[in-house]
Amino acid sequence: MGRTPTQDLIDRLGAPEYAKLYGAEDAKVELADTLWRLRIKLNLTQKGLADKLGVSGQYISKLEGGEANPTIGTIGRILAVLGYRLVTQIDSLLLEDKQ
Repeated sequence: MGRTPTQDLIDRLGAPEYAKLYGAEDAKVELADTLWRLRIKLNLTQKGLADKLGVSGQYISKLEGGEANPTIGTIGRILAVLGYRLVTQIDSLLLEDKQ
């Protein structure tokens, strides 16, 4: 029987350097999705959000595309301008552990 992608991921996450890279990218994707959903909820375009925050539309695009690497402070400022705050929680990197 062959290995599953989950088994491969579990093995790779055992290597600290891989786990660090994976965790960083996973956090960027989560933030990107959260900001996109919030922007849609607030009925804002990327330009409208950029104008409200006083940043470039390109920066919003990078945030939503997971290409930007904002500090926690920047994330807090963005959310505060929109009337929200960051609430954190931890969860397993593996989907099987989330059930």
